[in-house]
Amino acid sequence: MSRSTLKRNSQFRLVYSKGAKVAGKEVVIYFLRNDGDKVLPGYVASRKIGKAVYRSRAKRIMREAFRRLSPRIKEKGLWIVFVAAFQPKGKTLKEVLEDIEGSMSTAGLIS
Repeated sequence: MSRSTLKRNSQFRLVYSKGAKVAGKEVVIYFLRNDGDKVLPGYVASRKIGKAVYRSRAKRIMREAFRRLSPRIKEKGLWIVFVAAFQPKGKTLKEVLEDIEGSMSTAGLIS
């Protein structure tokens, strides 16, 4: 998979408004099917998570979880936004990975 991600505010807003939502315990996932040929992820950690160090760590954890799950994604043409709902101080990659995996399989995005 390429390293391209969602970048523009308009892309994120489109996924929030038109897409579907699946909420796990650690991460909320918004996704929108489109007619593209790539799966583009986006990562969000609000200031509720903490200072920049913790927000960056939360995004790194979600990025790695997506990297591990991306070969199992069923379809092309997806925009996926991962929103952190966890404190990265107390969470391991394994816990977040299991949460994202459960949410994505509930949504029917991974096999």
